[in-house]
Amino acid sequence: MSNSIVIALNMLRRSLFQRKGLLLYLIIPTAAVSLIIAVLGKQSENRADIAYLNLDQGTLGTQIVQELGAFPDYRLVSAASEAELKSDVIKQKVTGAFIIPADLSQKLFAGGTPPQLEMYQLNANESTVTLQISLDGILARYQDTISTYSEQGLTGTALQELALQTLAFMQKHQISPNITDLHMYTNPNMHIVIGFMLIFMMSLINSTVSLVMEDRRFRTMARTYTAPVRAIEIVAGNFLGSFAVGTLQVLVILFITRYVAGYEYGLPFLPQFIILEFFLLASMGIASTVASMVKNATNMNVINSLVVTPTCMLGGCFWPISLMPDWMQKLANFVPQKWALDAIERMSAGQPLSHMWMHMGVLALFGLILMSIGSAILKPMESEAG
Repeated sequence: MSNSIVIALNMLRRSLFQRKGLLLYLIIPTAAVSLIIAVLGKQSENRADIAYLNLDQGTLGTQIVQELGAFPDYRLVSAASEAELKSDVIKQKVTGAFIIPADLSQKLFAGGTPPQLEMYQLNANESTVTLQISLDGILARYQDTISTYSEQGLTGTALQELALQTLAFMQKHQISPNITDLHMYTNPNMHIVIGFMLIFMMSLINSTVSLVMEDRRFRTMARTYTAPVRAIEIVAGNFLGSFAVGTLQVLVILFITRYVAGYEYGLPFLPQFIILEFFLLASMGIASTVASMVKNATNMNVINSLVVTPTCMLGGCFWPISLMPDWMQKLANFVPQKWALDAIERMSAGQPLSHMWMHMGVLALFGLILMSIGSAILKPMESEAG
């Protein structure tokens, strides 16, 4: 065990205890990842900006704008002209837009079919669909109110005054929700943020493999093996050294994103850190196996394409596992990313760390089994293949 600790300390000296290594292994990657997480994790405001142009010569156009402006889902922006309104939509300054025609009030009070409000949008989304439904509901209510008084024989100014009074009374006494957001829900961007963090942690495999390749190239591993040091001690030393580097990176990233960027993960610091440490254990197991198999530095380029990227895709780092076919969801159980993501999402939904014993056990098994495989296939006396 003492030999493994010496090898681990030597790896730390080469990776962190030098100015270049400190920049490459800690400062630059953690700063970049923290910045990306802060940007990805930012929750956008739910209110949609809606541009409008009121051409109505009567009073109902203004009434529509006032009633729609009371909705908590929209922020209305007045446009000076139709050209400006269309430009705002094209440049995506607003989510959608609508135009109230000039003869809206005239046709409604005349008892005719109200003209359709022109809607502008680049693509259909939740905000524009609900806006269309709201506008249709408002126009239908106006038409029913005016029709009711018209059937009673009211016309002209009397009809307009009574209809407007009724509509104003209905708007004033309309039942409206009082929204109190206690933020007692999972951050919708949590999956993306944690997935990106796991991808970054998997990149530690490249760092471990590069250091092992350097030991092979300069015959350091061969000389260590003749000391004598067993293969399992060499693998364990590389494992512990990489694990220490990864732990420090995780601590720095969590500190910056939580207390500097102010990102809310929705779960306490310690449970999240523990799950990430178990995932790091599994990642280092993969790194030990890959480092034992790779015999040439040129083969390191295929690690991302054959190990990191496919397992992250299968484990749900890029998209939810529920969107994948059933057979792929079953395969996801054989990659550690799935277990780490599922544990963190469960805890953010309110489950305690004590309920994650199966997830932690699976991740620990990943690390121990793969490290054992790596020590079994490691051939320390072999130099880097030319």
